[in-house]
Amino acid sequence: MEKVFLERSYIVLLVVHMLVTIVLVGSMTHNFLVVIDYLRGKFNRKNRELLYLKVSLWAYTFVYIVGALIYPAFRIRVRHDYFDEQLPWATGLFEVKEHWAALGMAFIVALYFFRKSFDPAVNKQKLFLYVPLCFIINFSLWYIVIASCFLTILKGS
Repeated sequence: MEKVFLERSYIVLLVVHMLVTIVLVGSMTHNFLVVIDYLRGKFNRKNRELLYLKVSLWAYTFVYIVGALIYPAFRIRVRHDYFDEQLPWATGLFEVKEHWAALGMAFIVALYFFRKSFDPAVNKQKLFLYVPLCFIINFSLWYIVIASCFLTILKGS
């Protein structure tokens, strides 16, 4: 059996990937809850919202890099050896999840720089773009997490 890049570290990297994903989901969800308050005219937590966004950006970047490091081992040992053979639809679910993750990385970078460019209490007209972008990122992030948990359960069963 051929060795795969970082295969010996796969489990440790996967656990780190999961733990930082928890930070990401928590910070991005909190960010979105504050952003919803913007629609109600409440801007008292805008500094905290920006902090949540910074944490989300760094966590997403870290999760993305660790995910790229574990991908070769996953592709050979799980996807090829298990999903492609026994559950080809799971491969499709994984690919959709990965595409959303790549789009999410681009969206969160754009969201961060967009948010840095304005004050929500002063430039309220920009919220018409900011709020939907926050929603899309949160929706896709939750989809990615739920799909990942489901795929993990499939492999574990």
